[in-house]
Parts: sequence; C-alpha cells; structure tokens
Amino acid sequence: MHGARIGVVVALDAEARVFSLAGALSHDALIEVGEHILLCVSGMGPERATAAAYRLIAAGVDGLVSWGTVGALRPERKPGDLLLPETVFWAGQCWSVDVAWRGGLAKSLSIPFHAGGVLSVDEPCGSRAAKAAFLVDYPSAQGVDMESGAIAAAAHGADTPFIVIRSVVDPADQSLPAVATASVDAYGRPQALRLARGLLRHPAELSTLLGLGGQMQKALRTLRTVAPSLLHAGRAA
Repeated sequence: MHGARIGVVVALDAEARVFSLAGALSHDALIEVGEHILLCVSGMGPERATAAAYRLIAAGVDGLVSWGTVGALRPERKPGDLLLPETVFWAGQCWSVDVAWRGGLAKSLSIPFHAGGVLSVDEPCGSRAAKAAFLVDYPSAQGVDMESGAIAAAAHGADTPFIVIRSVVDPADQSLPAVATASVDAYGRPQALRLARGLLRHPAELSTLLGLGGQMQKALRTLRTVAPSLLHAGRAA
C-alpha cells in the first residue's frame, strides 16, 4: 500500500515478536515498529480485535492488517503455508481486501502463497469435524481464525483499506488437544498450572502438544519471512 502508516492487529505475543521487538510486549499501548508500522497486540477473539482495530484507526493509520496464524480448512494446506486471502467471511457477511495493496505485497514476496478466502468465527475451531463442516459452507475459505472478520468490519466501517496475512498452524485433518486451548491466556502465553492440570488429566496429549509447538514454529518462520515485505510496503510512498 502506498501510504504513510500501517496498523497491524496481532492476537498473540508470539505472532508480534516476529517483528523483532525487544523487551516485554505492551498490551495497553500501541507499539511502533520503525517509522511506518503501528502494532496492537489485541489478544484472541473478535471483540478484542475490534477494539484494537478502532484504536489503530483513531491513531490515524492508512490501512489495517490482520496478521498472525490460522487453522487450515482445505486438506491440502500444511503447517507453515502462507495465506493472502482475497475475501473474509464473518457473521454472515463477506468483505474484500484491498486489491492493489494485496497485489503489491504478493509481488514482493519470495515464498509461495495461497489466495481464496478466510473464515472468522467467534470461538476456537479445534476439531476436524468443525473444520470440515465450515469448508462445506465456505468452499473458497482456506483457513479459519477469530479476528480477521472483526478487523474487516471495522475497516469497512471506517472506509479504511485492509489486508489479511496468515500462516497455517494446524491442518484440516488435525483436532487440537483440549489442553492446547485451555492452558494459554488470551495472548497465547502458557499458564503453567493449567498446563500441568491438563496433562495430568490427559497425559496422552503431551506428544500431540509437542508436535503442535513445532507446527507453530513453522508458521512463525513464515511470518518472519513476510515481515520485511510488509515493512517495505509501509515505507512506500
């Protein structure tokens, strides 16, 4: 996008740290990444994403980015795959990303990416059955998250362009272990006591949880590869 400032909404601390941020992350203040990126670590879910998007809009950003990880809906998508959706589905509505901005970013990338759509939902989607059902209803959707729809709606309401940049963690045929979602807070930070209790109840989930950690690292490596292109887009004038 040819603009002075880009606002990036990020749900998880780990997704924000790919921008090489030093020190503790702030969940209360907007974070400057260089001169042209303004970052807001929102926490998971549409309500938090909406609040973050409006904070960035109020700060005067020229465009919004939904940045982070996603669960796959299509069976061919693998951990670490990059999604640059053209459309966002949420709450019975559909929004299109900014075509020119997305196209310029796509041309600058050194890795392959996948188009199509992304579906946003209000609660974590961790089961194979739920993913399969969503794909039937939204056949063009490549992945599912909880924030892109809220960001798209806020951008549309403020007449602000937006794009979505997401990397796959869990494939469509993988159900997430219950301990994976129950043992982290809204920012994805592990809660030791919850984790210990969960593993005591379901010790067989440990191996799956370790594998999921490796998948998350693949997704974060992809985002780390894309980050310089986003920073360059912010500098363009």
